[in-house]
Formats: sequence, structure tokens, C-alpha cells
Amino acid sequence: MSSKSIAQPDINSSEFLEYLEHALDGPVVLQKPMSPAEYMAILSAINASQQDSGYEIMENSAFTIVQHSRALYFWLINYAVRVFSGIYNEAAVLQGESLLTYYLKQWKHFQWSCRLLSNLFTSIDKQWIEREWNTNYMCVAETLVQLWYRYLFKPISTRLVSSAMTLINSERSSGVIDSMLIVKLYKSFMELRPLNMPEIHVNYREYFGVYIRYYEMPYIDAVVRYIDSNIHNLRTANKLRQYIEKLHTLVLQEEQHAKQYLCPESLVPLQTHINNEFLIRYIEPINNLVTQMVMDDPDGLRISYALLQRFEKYSVLQHLQTEFVSNARDSILLNCPKCPEDGRASMSEFTLNAIAYLSDHYELGKATINTLFNGNLIFDKAFEHMFKELINSNKVENWFKVNPARLAAEYCNLVLKSRTTTELNFTDMLKKAMNVFKASSNRTMFYSFYSLHLSRRLINSTIITMDFERTAISIIYETALSIENEGEVSIAGLAAINFDKHKQMISEISAQQPHVELENCQASARVLSEEVWDSVKPDADRNIVLPKQLSKACDQFSTHFNNRVIKWQWRHTTATAQVHFPQSKSKYAMFTFVLNAFQVAILSLFTEPMAASDDPVYTIQQINKETNISVERIDAELNIMTKAKILIRTQDGIKLNQYYNSKHQRIDISRIKAIIKRREEQKLECEVAENQIKYVTADIVHLMKSFKTISHNELFERVGSRRGNYFTVTMPLFKAAISKLLDKEYICRNSDDLNVYEYLA
Repeated sequence: MSSKSIAQPDINSSEFLEYLEHALDGPVVLQKPMSPAEYMAILSAINASQQDSGYEIMENSAFTIVQHSRALYFWLINYAVRVFSGIYNEAAVLQGESLLTYYLKQWKHFQWSCRLLSNLFTSIDKQWIEREWNTNYMCVAETLVQLWYRYLFKPISTRLVSSAMTLINSERSSGVIDSMLIVKLYKSFMELRPLNMPEIHVNYREYFGVYIRYYEMPYIDAVVRYIDSNIHNLRTANKLRQYIEKLHTLVLQEEQHAKQYLCPESLVPLQTHINNEFLIRYIEPINNLVTQMVMDDPDGLRISYALLQRFEKYSVLQHLQTEFVSNARDSILLNCPKCPEDGRASMSEFTLNAIAYLSDHYELGKATINTLFNGNLIFDKAFEHMFKELINSNKVENWFKVNPARLAAEYCNLVLKSRTTTELNFTDMLKKAMNVFKASSNRTMFYSFYSLHLSRRLINSTIITMDFERTAISIIYETALSIENEGEVSIAGLAAINFDKHKQMISEISAQQPHVELENCQASARVLSEEVWDSVKPDADRNIVLPKQLSKACDQFSTHFNNRVIKWQWRHTTATAQVHFPQSKSKYAMFTFVLNAFQVAILSLFTEPMAASDDPVYTIQQINKETNISVERIDAELNIMTKAKILIRTQDGIKLNQYYNSKHQRIDISRIKAIIKRREEQKLECEVAENQIKYVTADIVHLMKSFKTISHNELFERVGSRRGNYFTVTMPLFKAAISKLLDKEYICRNSDDLNVYEYLA
């Protein structure tokens, strides 16, 4: 329906009929012929009736208002049917793009005509239709929409949609089409909304019945047929890996098309149909495939997840999540470090390796979720939950032989003491411990041991820098706050309490130290608050007998602090004492020793002898009586001093080594203690290695007797599997055992292949 551009006459003008004919693009045809005067009388009566209140018969007129309105209404229906039939006849010979173009042009003209006729026949809508609604008469605009649907749209709808699908198929084959033509078509379907049509009624989106019935459903069916035609052979051949990969590609392609050629509300029905047709039917084999992909096919897993994430309401995504988390847990447990059997000889190295191992697997799991699963929060929470359960499980604690929370605190201590720690790696290394700290439920234990190690580092001056200590405290505090923000409840503000406590410890240790000077003695002291330094255990030996100079210095400090009670921590003291060895063969006769208070008290018995003896000898019981130091402490300190060769043990007791000799004039006894300890550890490690070589050698001989000839790699793997429950067979250990057997001629190398061993009977 189209219009011609002419001036609109007054409604009472005799030219109105001609104007109406031009506007309606065709002659006015009535079932009963009427003259222009009669027609104008009808329009005038209807127009005048807009201010009347009822069906009043006009004076000198042969028609009532009702009769006039009904006649005009049926005339309008008759006219519209004739026009739509003409449009249909023209569309019947068209196909493809030309049909779509013609239909959209006529739809545009129809919408314009509906607005025009609704304005022209306003009186019918207001004065007659509203009062005759119970007789199934509809307003002029709705009547025209129904006529368009029945006499034009419905007969050609199949050809319209078929033409649109043909164009979309052409685009799939890299053809060039006018995509806006299809967009305008589906929008015209959405705009066509005839009322009271049961055949297009839907329970949802009720105003889009025409669009759903005639466009959305055929479009979805076409997509399903297209996908099936491309993957049917893969499915029948049971090539499920290729099936998922191809399906993923096709789904992405069709979803891009759907975003352009469907309204947004149609995307969910499209996804549901694809899921039902191509995934839900094969859910069990897909689950089995995903289980395998989790272990050895990350690329396939990424593609599978991208496809299976559509199933948030189905069990398949839950299955994938469960398999991923289970595999991650098994991967952590597979090579989890175990506490060394040789006590604390390798505990430091084990602590560093264990925390790094747990943290690296945690970071790997998080990175995998971001890479393969687009950071899915459900997967992330499930992985976090698994990691927390693992960290707090008895299995890990039994392997470590220590709670992971304590191990994290030990790790922080090693990092903050190590001279290899730099500004570049400090934060990253500390973050590893924080990953375990966050997962641990026993954070009280972490704070307890961290406070203990912090106090030892500060008192013994083994820190790297004070800035590192402050930064570490801040990182721990921020990590604890992040845990609280995730919804976990802190225990009475545990994080804040320890944060303030650790800052106070650093503040007190950095404060200026009081200093006193006496004859032949200079002393300084660090004054610490007992409530802040509660991790420092009090000395059992408090009332020891000190040399006179040190005793006077302690009295001076007590006076300095207004006679307050001072609890001395003797084991944390450091003193320098000069001792003269006149019979020493060294170039020095006077040596300076760095000792603690216990060692000073013991050594003073030998360097300040009574006149009765120039070379006194004391037993442990006598030293206990003279110094008031416990026997256990005396024995420990004597052990160090005798190994340092300052004192010597005789049958009668302990005496000063008058022939002490050293190339150094200043000797730090604590360093000697560390050197001795390191030598003992090295000796123990050598003994362990020798024993391990013996076991590996015995296993090699046993295997060679069975196989007679075996390759180097196979022999190494078999020995490793036999000894895996006891210790790790390294390649240097294995080669040492092989070399030993080659030297003894128990085995030899094959002359043709040196990587093959032969057993010599």
C-alpha cells in the first residue's frame, strides 16, 4: 500500500473522496454503490457524532450512526482484502532476495497506511468499535493487521523464511549477501502482532508469536540441520575428540550468526536445542573423554570446557570440575616432599622445597583455571576448597612430620635470614609461604612460631635488613585481612594483635641501648617488654654467679631503670673476654673470645684462679656449685668450649688449655659451634649416602641376575621403583653404584652398545 503526495483537503470537502482514493492507492469499492454525496454524509455524521453521547439518528438522514459506521467498517475490510490479494499475486512470482526486498517495501507502505487510516477513521474507533467490542469488532489498525496476516503474510511466510535461510547458507559458504535485509525481515516479523490468534500463541514472549512461530523456530531447525550435516560422520565413527572440536567451531560460528540474525531473547532457545541435539544425548562418553583430557590433553580440555560451560544446569560441568580438582589433588600428592629420615640435618632444605612445592602447585592450579576455564569462579572455589583440605589433612602433616602452618613460619624465617634473599626475589619468596598460610586453618600456630623466629632474629642480629622485616610483617597482615574479606572469621582480631606486636618488637630492638662503663668492663643492654616478647622463654638459670665486673654492670642497669625488676636472658647475651695463654705457640699470647654469659661465668673460674692453684681443675659438680648454673647447661657449654679447645677434659676434671693455639686473635665461639654442627651434618650425610649406595648396589646385582642384559635407563627406572618407598634414587647415586660394580667386575658394558650392561657370572 503506497500513497501519492497531494495536499490533504478538509474533511467536509468534496475532494476528500478523491484524496482518500489516492491515499489508499486504489479505487474505493463498496458492496453497495454509493454516491460521493452519500459517502460525505456518512463521514459528516460520524464526525459530528464525536460530541454526541449516543446512537442518535441524525435529522433528515436515512441512516443511523451505527448503520453508517458498520457500512464503512466493512467497506474498509473489503478494500484491504482486495489490496492484499493484489500484493500477494505480485509476490507469488518472486524468489530469494527479490522476494524479501518486495515484501519489506510493502510492509513499510502498510505501516504508513495503517497510521493514515487510523487517523481518518478515528470516529469509528471511538464511537462505534468501543461500544461494539463484545461483537468481536476490532479497531481499524488491528483489523488491518489481522487482514495483512491472513491474506498476505501467512501464504508467503514459508517462502520468506526459506529465502532468508538460503542467503544465510550462502554466507556460511563465504558468499556476500545483504545482511541488513535479513535483519529487517526478522524485525518485521516481531512488529507483526495480530491479536486473538491461537495458532501463534506462546506461553512466553506472547507479543512475539509470529516471530517465534514463523522465524525463530525455522531458523533454529536450519542451524541444527547444518551442524548435524558437518559432524554426523565424526559421531558415527566414534571420533569423539574430533567431534567436540568440530562442534565447538560450528557452535561459535552459529552463535555469531545468531547474534546478528536473531533477537537476543532467541539465543537461549538456540543453545538449548544445540545442547539437546549434540551434547546431552552423548553425555556419558563425553564425561569419559573429559576425564582422560584432564590428565593428558589440556588443549582438548580447554575446547571441551568452552563447549561444556553451556551446561551449568547439567551434571557434565560438575563432572569436569570434580575431575579437574581430583586430578590436581593427585598431582600434588604424587611427588610431595617427605621429611628427611636423618633428623634435622636437611630440614632447612626440606622446608624450602616443601613450601615452594605446595605454592607452585597452588599457583599452577589457579593459572590453569584462568587459562582453560576462563577463571570460572565455581572451579576456583572448588580448587581453593581442595587445597585447604589438603593442607589441613593428616596425610600431608604425616609426610612433613610437622604442621604446614609451622612449616610456613619456618620458611619465612629461612628467607629472612638467607643472604641470597634480595629485593628482587624477596616478595615472591614470601608469597609462597602466604599461599600455605591462607589455606591453613591453624593460623595461631603460624603466628606463634613466626613470633618466636622473629624474636630470635632480632636478638641474635641475624636479620638481613630491618626494612625486610617490616615488609614481611605488612605482607602477613594484608594476607590475613584478605582472608577475613573472603568471609572467614578471625580469632579475636588475631591478625591485628600480631601485627601490632611484631611492630613493637622491631621498635624496641631498634631503640637506643643504655650503656655503662666500669674499670676493665663496658656493657650495654637491650630492654624488652615481657608482654611483647612472650615468645622468648625465660631462662631456668637466672641467678648465676657472674664475674665481679659483669655483676656490677647489672647493678648499674638496675639503678638506671629505677630499680625495676630486670629479668636477664643470659643465653641471649654476648660478651667479649680477653684471656692470656703464656704457653701458646701462636704469635699471639692474648686472645679475645666472643662468649655468652654462661661461658663467661665458667671461663672466669679458670682465668681468675685462687692463689692456691695456678692451673685449677673443676668437675661439673664444682662448677655448678661455684656458678649456680644447672648441670645440663654446664655440660652443653663445656661441650662447645672443649671442642673449641679452650678447655680440655682430663681424668681429674676440666682445666684450661694452657697451650691454646689459633691463627686468629679474635674467636667467635658461636661460629665454631655452627662449624662443628655443619661438619657433623656433613659426616652424617656421607654416612647416609654410603648406606644408600650399598642398597642400590644390592638392587642392581639382584636385577642383573634376573635379566642378565639390561639397558642403562631401564635399570635406573627399576632400581628407582624398588627403592621409591625408602629414598629417592638420584642419577649420581645410581652412577656411583654402577661404577663400584664395574670396578669389582660384577657387571660390564656391552661391546656393541655402551648403554647396555651385562652380568658377569
